[in-house]
Amino acid sequence: MIKKIIFSLLFLIVSINLVHASTTPMAKIGNEYFDTLEEAIKSANSDDIITLVSNVSLDETLLIDKVVNLNLNGNNITAPNKVFMVKGGTLNVSGKGTIKEENPNYGAIYVVGSNIKTGDKYSVVNIEKDVTLEGWSGVFITHENYKSYGVSVNVDGKINALDDVNGDTGVGIYVNGNIKEKTESPVINITDNALINSTGPGLYIAGYSTFNIGDAKITGVESGIAIKSGILNIDGASITCTGVDKTPTTGFNNGVKPSGATIQIESNSGYAGGIELNISNGNFVSKNSNVVYEYIGKGNSSLIYSMSFSNGNFVSQAGKNVFSFSDSFKDIHSGFISGGKYSSDPSEYLKSGYSVSKQDNLYTVIKSSMKIVNSNNFSENNSNSVLKTIIIFVSIILIGIVAYLKKDKLYNLIKR
Repeated sequence: MIKKIIFSLLFLIVSINLVHASTTPMAKIGNEYFDTLEEAIKSANSDDIITLVSNVSLDETLLIDKVVNLNLNGNNITAPNKVFMVKGGTLNVSGKGTIKEENPNYGAIYVVGSNIKTGDKYSVVNIEKDVTLEGWSGVFITHENYKSYGVSVNVDGKINALDDVNGDTGVGIYVNGNIKEKTESPVINITDNALINSTGPGLYIAGYSTFNIGDAKITGVESGIAIKSGILNIDGASITCTGVDKTPTTGFNNGVKPSGATIQIESNSGYAGGIELNISNGNFVSKNSNVVYEYIGKGNSSLIYSMSFSNGNFVSQAGKNVFSFSDSFKDIHSGFISGGKYSSDPSEYLKSGYSVSKQDNLYTVIKSSMKIVNSNNFSENNSNSVLKTIIIFVSIILIGIVAYLKKDKLYNLIKR
């Protein structure tokens, strides 16, 4: 009996030690350790940095409704889907590591805007360069009661967009099409180190928003970028579509159908529209289709408000026309190109005063010869004016010298 009691006590002590040993902290703030990421977030102040010390596997989505600074520190965070929901808070993520949906369905980070105008940032996400987001989308931006005020997203890291659990193709960054308010609408900055790969569109911009894209690399299978509403500013990005040509493409009110185009523009009256496309530099490649493709998905009119191309390389590797626009677009808009190189002749879309020079199977847009001649004439006129000024100046000096000499001669005659 005594032996059984002693054995039971020993077993209890060993069990307690084993339980204690199996508890591994997941995060720390300074020198304080936390068993779960939830506890660390709850305890953190706005200027604290939460550093992961191990991988984190969540059972459900974590709500971010305050300022959270998270350093992955070489670790990963997973959840069944929607790893983080940012609503009325700020999530700053740094350090090498991955935030991943185990069952891709929405996105690694799910962002909800305010339904009340805030006059300031409401839901903010900052992803630094060593961070990877993986899921059906990297960032999924949506609304509350059809409003999404105060959303700010900055991506300098990597996004892998995967097919979801139903087999629907992924989207690098998704903006819900029910976002139609044009004031305080979401602003998304994709900066120089960003790398986005998607099994569907690299970006799907259905809701009204502003995208500013720097020297990022974006690759999609169905399209490089698909846009239905909002402002798209590109300066230096490399955007590629690798999928097959599926033009002409019909409209769709719950997403977008594949096209194979690098930039796919669907004018659809069911969305906010007001599309502005400004390209100042970059490389735009479609392996099998058009580079820029616009079509009427619903309604009768093009919803492109403005378009400007000042530089960049635009290539259809399959030899298709770089541009394909609806008749409505051609009726509304005149020239929008003032620079760049194109794999097909863009003369139809040049601004006034520009022409095309073909070399090595590329059409380069330059200022027209008339402009060049005028520029030369201006230079020649300036040269003539300078020459005339010098002649007049020398003449005045000579006249002065002659007058002076005559004055001396006259003085001598009087004196005599």
